[in-house]
Amino acid sequence: MRISLLFLSLAFSATVFAQEDLLSLVDDKKDEKPKKVYATFKTYKLGNAQTIETVKKNNLDFRISHRFGNVYNMDNGTNALNEAAHSYFGFDNASDIRWSFDYGITDNLTIGVGRSRFKETYDGSIKWKLISQKEHFKVPVSVTLFADMGYTSVKPELLYAGAVKDFPTNDLHRFNYFTQLIIASKLTDWLSIEILPSYMHRNFIVQRVSDNGKEDVNGFFSLGVGGRIKLTKRMCLIGDYFYNFSPFYQNNTSAFNPLAFGFEIETGGHVFSMFFTNASALIENNFIPYTTDTWSKSQVKFGFCISRTFAL
Repeated sequence: MRISLLFLSLAFSATVFAQEDLLSLVDDKKDEKPKKVYATFKTYKLGNAQTIETVKKNNLDFRISHRFGNVYNMDNGTNALNEAAHSYFGFDNASDIRWSFDYGITDNLTIGVGRSRFKETYDGSIKWKLISQKEHFKVPVSVTLFADMGYTSVKPELLYAGAVKDFPTNDLHRFNYFTQLIIASKLTDWLSIEILPSYMHRNFIVQRVSDNGKEDVNGFFSLGVGGRIKLTKRMCLIGDYFYNFSPFYQNNTSAFNPLAFGFEIETGGHVFSMFFTNASALIENNFIPYTTDTWSKSQVKFGFCISRTFAL
């Protein structure tokens, strides 16, 4: 009888302790804060568009970007294929080349500098992640602010080409500014999307008039969309598009909205982005206002980007 009572007591104690342990686990889970979502995108840019990603603290991202000439151009008429072959389908031409360095002040704040061949543009940028997405969509999106200031160093005769020069030369005419809010969400492990409301301003423009009689303006709004689809562990399909709201760009046959499609491949510490786009330039300050080619005429260029991150 005593032995039976002893076993019953031990069993009861074990049950009580097990229940307490389970309750403590439940309580611990309740107290846990939702974790941040990481790797919404693989790199800091898709094709043309920025992503919400920033460089980690005390890390330096060195990036070489290259944009070739048109693979094919229907405007070359009956000799279009012959012209394409002579330029080795655009590989003999470079519409833009860019070297850039981006440094992580903190995990959420990045500063950068770069130089582009297009319009001999030097630029400085800042990228600040304001909100981070949380698991289970407790916070459904990440939000990053991006701003860039450009300076063109072309000769005055090129800067004012096409303008009636009845005003004094001013170095402030060389500056342009771009501001953007990047809102992104990692919907699944294989799908990430973003929208990018943006504003572009140029201190000086040579006045142009579109086919519909609308004049170009110094400042205008643009809206970008972008996405990344994970195909394998190391390969992703990427794409982005920008729509310019200025009436100048509506039904214009000489100014178009930039569109890019391509692939992103990770190999160890390197990330390669390879894509096709109708944009000639590599930074927003240039490709947003100055895309003069269109996919509808096969005026598409191959571009790639190689990046390497160093811990300092």
